Amino acid sequence: MINIIADPFLKTGAFALKAGQHLFAIAAALVLLAVPLAVVFSDHILQAVHQHFSIAESHYPVGPVVLLMLLVSTALSLWWMFFRNLANIADTVVKGDPFIASNADRLQRMAFLLLAIQLIYIPTAAFGLIVETAFKGPTSTVDVFWDFTGMLMVITLFVFARVFRQGTDMRSELKGLI
Repeated sequence: MINIIADPFLKTGAFALKAGQHLFAIAAALVLLAVPLAVVFSDHILQAVHQHFSIAESHYPVGPVVLLMLLVSTALSLWWMFFRNLANIADTVVKGDPFIASNADRLQRMAFLLLAIQLIYIPTAAFGLIVETAFKGPTSTVDVFWDFTGMLMVITLFVFARVFRQGTDMRSELKGLI
């Protein structure tokens, strides 16, 4: 039996999740569309870099720029998948039946997605440093750090996935007894 919940905050949150999901999809698509433009218009981009930074020694590293853009697009796509799973969970909450096996699967996928995002940030920062150094010179710095909060969220999502799985199994057993 599904009981639709009329909580305005929950419905607003579900709407915000879907909006975020669409924004990540649009951003990923735009970055992917910019990849060939970054190659074709490399001379114009280098000229703009020279004007902006006023450094004549700047050069345009096409390969690292393309790889950086592909990594960013991949991270944005993973965030899109993360938000899609979270929005689907929110939909089940709005419908009044969140403790189902598919939500346990979604939470586990979200944990793996967040782990992949955390790992993709490492080469993204490295290529960001390569590109920035090419544009601004050897004085460039990019902070690379391990995100403790992100890893804590990965662990939390794995735990919640197990809790949901255990809860749905217990619920199934109870239905079988009644």
